[in-house]
Amino acid sequence: MNLFIKNRYHFLLLLVFLLAGVACNQSPSDQSKEASNPVAPATTATTTPQTMEQTSDGKWVIMDGQKTALYDVFIYDNGPDYESDGLIRVVKNGKIGYADAKTYAIVIEPQFDCAFPFENGKAKVSNQCKTVKDGEYSTWESDAWQYVDKQGKF
Repeated sequence: MNLFIKNRYHFLLLLVFLLAGVACNQSPSDQSKEASNPVAPATTATTTPQTMEQTSDGKWVIMDGQKTALYDVFIYDNGPDYESDGLIRVVKNGKIGYADAKTYAIVIEPQFDCAFPFENGKAKVSNQCKTVKDGEYSTWESDAWQYVDKQGKF
């Protein structure tokens, strides 16, 4: 009988600690949501984070949570594009666009043949350009440059 009481006491003590741990791990915003919405859904939709990774063949790509390559990262100076004004350049189907440098979410869909990094809120872009080789480097030339802002407006 004494063993039964001890085991029951240990069970109750464990239960109290578990419940206290759950309550302590809950943020104040979670608690206020539950209080204001007592019939909260059992599951909530979450977005899977995107990552920049180098593939086994050396390409830099933006991947979703299921490891599916969504976009290639624009290659600059033998490496992935550098962040400028919070954005990096990405490539899909031969066209250049822009993605957020932290989340890798697309900000401007790939649509340009030539696109420089953003600077002071704007980027020089063109769909009527040509690539000119200069030794081991290449540059873009165009008579139809435009400036695009971070909302994709010219």
